[in-house]
Amino acid sequence: MKYVVTYNDRAFIKKIVFQNGIVLDVFPEVQEILYMQRQTSSRLTEAGGMLLGYENACTGNFTISGATEPQVEDIRSRVSLLLGKQHQELLKSLKSPYGYIGTWHTHPSKIPIPSFVDIQDWKKSIIKNSNSTSALIFIIAGTEAFRVWLCDSTRGILIEGKEL
Repeated sequence: MKYVVTYNDRAFIKKIVFQNGIVLDVFPEVQEILYMQRQTSSRLTEAGGMLLGYENACTGNFTISGATEPQVEDIRSRVSLLLGKQHQELLKSLKSPYGYIGTWHTHPSKIPIPSFVDIQDWKKSIIKNSNSTSALIFIIAGTEAFRVWLCDSTRGILIEGKEL
């Protein structure tokens, strides 16, 4: 089942819930980045970055308080993206408890569907992240809405979230 998160009410924190009970807060600044980077014309290339925030150790819930924006060194085409090392450099400036909790990117469709490449990339990210957080968050921003997935670090399963 596809759950979409709308771009309306971007001035407020959006709450996303997953079937395993985890709740994700997405701050307005992050929603605005997703909205502004949408591929709304055929000349726009895929954009993306890292999701920044933290996992609450007591509740297991996540907060996305920031995101890296497209950087000069990113390699971008209409349907592909390779993040440049500038994103990693930005991570070094974060102070605890904030850190890397996932990635976001755009698709040139109204309601995005993850590609095989997306899912393979997410699985690789989980393996690299195995000691950092209990899960990673992945967002794909379409032109009319975005979708959010949580990937459990221990079991490697993807769970799609829905807006509360």
